[in-house]
Amino acid sequence: MSRESTVAHVEKILRAYLETDELVRDEEGDVPIRRGSALYYVRVGRHEPYRVEVVSSVLSEVEESYELLRALNEINAGIYGIQAYYRKGRVIFSADLLAETLRAEELERACALISGAADKYDDELQAKFGGKKTFEDGE
Repeated sequence: MSRESTVAHVEKILRAYLETDELVRDEEGDVPIRRGSALYYVRVGRHEPYRVEVVSSVLSEVEESYELLRALNEINAGIYGIQAYYRKGRVIFSADLLAETLRAEELERACALISGAADKYDDELQAKFGGKKTFEDGE
């Protein structure tokens, strides 16, 4: 499957999942999707084997600490199918899917997991470790 056909396949799934005819894209070609105070992106990788990544920067401007990394490990232990990690001042949740065999149910589940976890844990992590959410509640 070429990258172009992979992108078209992912777009078709997202249009049905989001119940829209038009998808918004950022400057990198990723599809940003908001749920509550969280924002996540769906992107298709650029190298074979192509993968589809669902990713959310849950918090920014966060200091790395043992306690933060431990909390992220606890999240990882409790939610199958996503990874919670720290990178360059950010707490990130992501899920990677193999594009070649991607089914609509898999992408929809990854979107639900990432968005649900990001919306759930951003308040809890911010209260304990500081940082900024993408959107404050009510925005």
